[in-house]
Amino acid sequence: MITLKNVVKTYDDKTVLKDLSVDFPDGKTTVILGPSGSGKSTLLRSLDLLVRPESGTIDFGDISLDYSKPVSKKQSFDIRKKTSMVFQNWNLFPNLTVLQNVTTAPITVLKRPKKQTEQEARQYLAQVGLAEYADRYPSQLSGGQQQRVSICRAVAMNPEYVLLDEPTSALDPELETQVLLILEDLSKMGQSMILVTHNMEFARSVADKIIFVEDGDILFDGTPDEFFNHPTTRIKDFLSGITFNDTEK
Repeated sequence: MITLKNVVKTYDDKTVLKDLSVDFPDGKTTVILGPSGSGKSTLLRSLDLLVRPESGTIDFGDISLDYSKPVSKKQSFDIRKKTSMVFQNWNLFPNLTVLQNVTTAPITVLKRPKKQTEQEARQYLAQVGLAEYADRYPSQLSGGQQQRVSICRAVAMNPEYVLLDEPTSALDPELETQVLLILEDLSKMGQSMILVTHNMEFARSVADKIIFVEDGDILFDGTPDEFFNHPTTRIKDFLSGITFNDTEK
């Protein structure tokens, strides 16, 4: 389990995370929801130190970190070994093949044997329907295919938690569905995931836990049933706005 306590993050004069405390259970999918600018991505990125809050603590069970104190390279490395991030815009290395994109970090960072790592990578690619693309370059793939590769790259690190920041926001609906099906399979396999998304149907189907963030505060922390079927007035308004925007598209 990941536990955050009393986390505060500011940008200039704006407090983005306000003394925030929350748990992310192991083996479950936690979905972070909220309006734009609410602090969702900042919260997610605090988990692997892409964002450094000014105060508060993070506890991974065997690793604890006080954000207000200097972080050593070893502490940073130990935290990031436990997590793997998937971004909105897949961020693949354009000069590397698909296979190399998936295997480079496990081989160079984690010092895993090359042959075994490549075999595992090919298995991951096969699972997402990209076995025949292993020797192609990112420019030869569609956006949906590239995002599937980035998910394989994340999973290849064998992280305790896969972190996903709006992984389908740059995709059209058909490609989005392809990627969401992959994530749903990962969830069913018990891969711990923490996901920021605007896709309410996906959140409803895949989440074990939902966190609703607004203005740096957690306004809801509970089950999908509670969130969608017994919403507060604020959550009703949020869901109505999401539905209207989807209809307008």
